[in-house]
Amino acid sequence: MTDTNKHIWRVSAVIPTIGRPELYDAVASALAQTEFLHEVVVAADTADELALPEDPRVKVVRTGPRAGGNVARMAGITAASGDVIALLDDDDVWHPEKLSHQLSSAPSSENLWLSTTSVQEPSGRVWPRRLRQTGERLPHYLFRKEAVKGGQGAMHTSTLVFPRGMVLAHPFDVTLRFHQDTDWLLRLDKEIPGLDICQVPLPLTELRDGGGSVSRGIKPSDSLAWARRSLEHLDKRTRGDFLLTVTYFQAWRHRDVKTALAVLGTAFTWGRPGLKALPSVAVLPLKVLTGRGIA
Repeated sequence: MTDTNKHIWRVSAVIPTIGRPELYDAVASALAQTEFLHEVVVAADTADELALPEDPRVKVVRTGPRAGGNVARMAGITAASGDVIALLDDDDVWHPEKLSHQLSSAPSSENLWLSTTSVQEPSGRVWPRRLRQTGERLPHYLFRKEAVKGGQGAMHTSTLVFPRGMVLAHPFDVTLRFHQDTDWLLRLDKEIPGLDICQVPLPLTELRDGGGSVSRGIKPSDSLAWARRSLEHLDKRTRGDFLLTVTYFQAWRHRDVKTALAVLGTAFTWGRPGLKALPSVAVLPLKVLTGRGIA
């Protein structure tokens, strides 16, 4: 076998959980990978019994209970023995060839890299609609609106694959309870110049909840404070687009008009939204209030 990727990758699938009933299917989908799977580490942020497939590759570490998603995630990563980490939420499932596709196109093990795939929602919708362009900064890809409808990029948690050593050197913030993946990706962009990013444009991850269960619990005031703290080093266009499309939406989802107005003011003073983001000012409240944008 001449392809060195075929024998160097030992993947630890890390699945943080609070004990959702969907966990069994998530673990089973990891165990069903056609290549590269070394183990499945279930990071249980609960004291409850877990229903898991019987397989010697499955091991459980306990945190909390209710210590938080990033605490569980880092506990699983620390306990892992593979050289590559693949994250999976406990209510999502992988296509059997997900790891094969991602790692067959991954850079050499000496590089710092991140790999993602597209996802499919229960409705059948596949995203992201656009891929990151060569040389495009990660915050620009994730936050900037390049089209009135959609226009942003996306990297869902359950698609992320990366070297274990990279995340140990640049860990998830265990004190953070929201914007957890966004915060980590933002810091990778800041701390690792030239990070190699590979996107596989195939829907190899199936979301079972539509992709919004965690975001529904974000307090808009917390999101605004996080943005002021974490996006300070970015340009005004990127700040403004994030605030209008993420934090402003959260404010309306919570029917928090006061914070929504504060977000608007911040977006146009501390930030400077692009033209494609401006329709969000009227469209997002309308979607939320009519029930068309709360999923």
